[in-house]
Amino acid sequence: MDLSRLDRGERTVLLAGAALLVDLFVFPWHRYPFGVFADATRTAIQTPHSLQGTLAFLVAVAMVAQVVMTRFTNQKVNPQLARLQPVAGMAVVALLAWKLAIDTSYLSVGCYLGMGLAVVLAYGGVTMGRESGTLR
Repeated sequence: MDLSRLDRGERTVLLAGAALLVDLFVFPWHRYPFGVFADATRTAIQTPHSLQGTLAFLVAVAMVAQVVMTRFTNQKVNPQLARLQPVAGMAVVALLAWKLAIDTSYLSVGCYLGMGLAVVLAYGGVTMGRESGTLR
């Protein structure tokens, strides 16, 4: 996979999106203490409020899949889908902010890393929009 073939926005969406998917699925977003030696951890797609985390995960998958399908496969993909990247990036930020606004207790490292990656993903989407001529 040659990343030099990608535009700056596509590279940002691909790298930040892949990192965000790992963050949402693996890293703990909530850490609940249950005594001296026991902690229960929850990822973004687990409770509490798993709907917002799952929707953000699916939108991020769609953003990354659009870049991969357009640049690295022989499939015919509608190039106009790049116009949806800015909206999708903002949707990921909004969904994760909504998830955090509902419950800010016992936050862990995954939520801080995830919000930063979501902002970078949205920036990549906006950059793709500018590169495709959708945004000015």
